[in-house]
Amino acid sequence: MLEELLEQAKRLIDCHREVKVKVRPLKTSIARVSFRYGTITLDPSVLKLEEEEILYVLVHELAHLKAETTYHSSAFWMEVEKAFPRERAKELEDNVMMKLHRKMV
Repeated sequence: MLEELLEQAKRLIDCHREVKVKVRPLKTSIARVSFRYGTITLDPSVLKLEEEEILYVLVHELAHLKAETTYHSSAFWMEVEKAFPRERAKELEDNVMMKLHRKMV
């Protein structure tokens, strides 16, 4: 399922770079992206989310990769908005953070 969601996320924001996704425990975040290796690492807790929420997390990380920034810059949001309108993106992000808030503390 994760590979299919990654491919869907890549199509949504028109990402042609080879990207791999790994799942392993992260201490202070739910996901992170390696610009150097083109790898998205997800905390196992992300897999407990609803499918659309997982898709959002993947889009979010791919947007960082495409915009080439760790910041939530305007270029980053332009990429996210290819997949989710700003309001829906905010809603999904809020849902994800609420469900997984223990990772962010």
